Amino acid sequence: MNQKLKTAIFILLLLILLVPVIQQSTGLFQEKNLRGQADTAVYPRFSIRTWFTDEFQVQFNRATEEHVGFRPVLIRLKNQLEYTFYNKANASGVVVGKHRYLFESDYIRSYTGRDYLGDYYWDQKFNRLKQVTDTLAKLGVKVAIVLEAGKASYLPENIPSRFTRFTSDHTNYQAILRESGQKGIPLLDLNRFYRDKKSSAPYPLFPKGGIHWSTGGMVLAADTLLGFIDGALHLPVPDLVIDRVEMTDSLRDTDGDLADIMNLMKAPKHPKMGYPVFHLADKDSVRKPRVLAISDSYFFNVLNAKIPARAFANEAFWYYNQSIYPDSWSAPKDTGSLNIPQTVEGMDLVLIMVTERFYHRFDWDFTDVLYRHYYPAAAKEYRYDFMRGIVRNYIWFDDIQQQSDYSGVPMQDKLAGNADYLFWLDDRAGKIPHDVGYYRMNILKDPVWMKQIREKALINKISVDEQVSRDAIWMLQQANQ
Repeated sequence: MNQKLKTAIFILLLLILLVPVIQQSTGLFQEKNLRGQADTAVYPRFSIRTWFTDEFQVQFNRATEEHVGFRPVLIRLKNQLEYTFYNKANASGVVVGKHRYLFESDYIRSYTGRDYLGDYYWDQKFNRLKQVTDTLAKLGVKVAIVLEAGKASYLPENIPSRFTRFTSDHTNYQAILRESGQKGIPLLDLNRFYRDKKSSAPYPLFPKGGIHWSTGGMVLAADTLLGFIDGALHLPVPDLVIDRVEMTDSLRDTDGDLADIMNLMKAPKHPKMGYPVFHLADKDSVRKPRVLAISDSYFFNVLNAKIPARAFANEAFWYYNQSIYPDSWSAPKDTGSLNIPQTVEGMDLVLIMVTERFYHRFDWDFTDVLYRHYYPAAAKEYRYDFMRGIVRNYIWFDDIQQQSDYSGVPMQDKLAGNADYLFWLDDRAGKIPHDVGYYRMNILKDPVWMKQIREKALINKISVDEQVSRDAIWMLQQANQ
């Protein structure tokens, strides 16, 4: 290799190294920000304390990395290469399915039943919900459940096979359907509606690169919801009339939300999407109902389309039973600032709306808040309350679910075991009044005690389980003397 060629290669390499520095210093080229990224780190102020604790160095290094020139371009290039050649999505929770349909892992988890909470949990939840709905009915307020659609249930054939081998017959979806039917609580199953409409829908009800229902799918769901409110619940609302459907290659609203946060160089291909143009036809001299929707992000599509504003006498959406919309658009407002029972009693209808991803969180404790208000003297069910607290803590819940996957122990057993552990920790202070179940649990966990139980069962000619119950009842009686 001659000297001139060596020099040229050296200069080229030097330029490659210097270009990001020049871009960082001058901002010569306009760069498109990454989607879904937290705020870029800022350079720290120097101090003796932060220098000797390494805090300054860590923050400085992070800020330098995040400000380097062409960083967004390089990240997009890396993401594109891994997506193109390995079907990998470098975005939290995003799964690239067959035919490159995008999913979120939580939807698949719910569809396969890997987050099933167990019969005990759902029995407790719906016993409370039944009592709350009966009480509200006497006050003129109706309650109904709306199971929003889920992409995993709608497109199971595109879920990667590594997930479907975990599929169980027991799911939170099936439990909600079963319990609502047994308790006589009105329910609209939009998940089932979507599956039934799949082959005949004039456009995709779920986008290929999005996780929320498509804009067109939302309009069909809203039309079905209004028909349910009018027909099944006997609360007159306007009819939704579709004037025309605009078919286009250009995505609107949230129809590419998953693809966007993957931060690729080029957006993935997708089929044409349908965007209905519609209006609501008011009925003469009909008082519109006051409706409260307790829901997740799926309801934002409905809210932003102005359907509640035109169909109901009010707009009231409690996001995760916490943030209040549309109020929070102007300034944050949450349900902690409200007298919840009083607000609910001012409604004609409460809709508990939840999508597949959050079936395990269901009502975000709405039922339990009202149950404690209307039935303050009701006996506490401590295991259920501790389970509820774990479900509410999504980091803890996800960790338990991953332990379940790894160990093969069913999720409901892991959840109950963690709740029992909390029960034991709390009870060490002597705060919890015991029931028979508490003593049974302690007997079953004690190997010495269980050896004695088996011997006594043999002498008494009864089953071991019956002997456990007898000893537990005796312990309860002694404690209450």
